[in-house]
Amino acid sequence: MDLLTPRHLKIANWVVLTILVAAGYLGWGREFALGVLVGGLVVVINFHLLHRFLKGTLERVQIDRESKGQAQAFFAVKQLLRFAALVVIVYFLLRHGWVNVIGLVVGLSTVVLTLTLLGINEVIKQKNKEANPSHGTSNPLS
Repeated sequence: MDLLTPRHLKIANWVVLTILVAAGYLGWGREFALGVLVGGLVVVINFHLLHRFLKGTLERVQIDRESKGQAQAFFAVKQLLRFAALVVIVYFLLRHGWVNVIGLVVGLSTVVLTLTLLGINEVIKQKNKEANPSHGTSNPLS
């Protein structure tokens, strides 16, 4: 099973966020867990939008190759707007003290943590494949 598909990445993001919120609540309390939850929701939704926009742009370019430059420009504008919205949301959350700052940072790290864990998992799978000559190539030295 390939864990690096967009669908599996999204599921893994929600699992990691759930674990972080639960650990935050048990270890540091409700306010910290709320910060983790809000930060995680912001970044997971942001990741989902990035995937959706990128997929739409690639599909548009595939259909009409002449509009490649226009599709790229439209994608860039959408990304700038998405980033600006993210900055505004984080600014208001911190400015008004609605969430724990450290919890928010932990929550905002959800996607990075997920990608890191899945990357480590892929490295371990590759190492195990190399260590076991029955998998992969028939040449044990490769």
